Amino acid sequence: MTPRRVLIIGAGYGGMAAAVRLQKHHIPFTLVNKHDYHYFKTLLHEAAGGRQDVQTYAIALTDVLDQPTSTVVKDVVTAIDYENAQVRGEHSSYSYDTLIVALGSQTSYFDIPGLHEHGLVLNSLEGAKRIREHIEHTFLAYQTQHDASMLRVVIGGGGLTGVELAGELADYLPHLLKRYKIPVNDYELALVHAHDEILPGVDEQLRKVAAEKLAARGVKLVLGRHVIAASDGSISLTGGLTMETRTFIWTGGVEASPLVRASRFSVDSRGRARVDAYLQSEDDPRVYIIGDAARFESPAGEVLPPTGQVAEQMGDHAARNLIHLLHNETMEPFEFHNRGLVASLGPKYGVAEVGHHHARGLAALMLKDGSKMKYLMHLGGPQVLFEKRKQWIEI
Repeated sequence: MTPRRVLIIGAGYGGMAAAVRLQKHHIPFTLVNKHDYHYFKTLLHEAAGGRQDVQTYAIALTDVLDQPTSTVVKDVVTAIDYENAQVRGEHSSYSYDTLIVALGSQTSYFDIPGLHEHGLVLNSLEGAKRIREHIEHTFLAYQTQHDASMLRVVIGGGGLTGVELAGELADYLPHLLKRYKIPVNDYELALVHAHDEILPGVDEQLRKVAAEKLAARGVKLVLGRHVIAASDGSISLTGGLTMETRTFIWTGGVEASPLVRASRFSVDSRGRARVDAYLQSEDDPRVYIIGDAARFESPAGEVLPPTGQVAEQMGDHAARNLIHLLHNETMEPFEFHNRGLVASLGPKYGVAEVGHHHARGLAALMLKDGSKMKYLMHLGGPQVLFEKRKQWIEI
């Protein structure tokens, strides 16, 4: 086996899956990430909604990547020069023979005026903490200012992130109001979505169940309206509707890290780099691009969505293909296996679609809890599973 300098940039679901696979096979690699931790992005709504302390949704990289063959570097990547096989960061430069790009995505604002300046976003631990603290501060300030817009929380985007956040806040906000001795009936939680039904791509019956459950828990569904502008204290929607609010959270879509486009990879309209069947860049076979940063088309022409399970499967597969190459074996084309979708609507109810099987209520939440445990087990084995499970139960 020929020695090869392997570099991974990004420690999201894709980057960690690749790193864990390489570590298990004792393949030396360096992982560069802007944080010294990995966080569970698909659970950020729980942190923002007050279910657990924010830090419990993170794990130190060195607690998982703990073998002599695994090198972890905290640095912010600023450029990828694939022509010279080098990645530049704020603190150093990194040469490679094989590069795995797992830079993830950022919030897409679709050029909507004021959205970037006045919308909160749920795309990181910091974002989750900011949302939680902003709501608490705004509700507390209401005690002296009595501005109704302070008690109106609006979420823009009725996809999985927006729906799960709405479910969490529907549970959390009444408790917060009681803490501050504010009448529970004085607040409003609204979910704005551009289409007539929430959770696009999910089974029609489950979409209806989710909408009915949110409405029953006090969430106002504003459907068929696009957000067209945001300002300090209000948002504007199509149809001439204006909503006054001091808390607007935008979950309306993502696009690839701008570093991918800036590095002159061939990209699509959302900045995702085009990859072949083996997840290698169409511009350079030495570079694998995975997760939200990659535009992968199935043989049927389906473009995979930016989800955690897609990124995780891509990361593991890219590492497997690299191992094949190191052993002079043939690479295998990537094939995505859809494990289904589970949407929690707060800590006590959920809906799930796994293959042709549907679940709702506690059964759906059990499926979601099972997927959490499975991921933790795959990530770091029994020790990581035990430690995280203990934290989430105790708090």
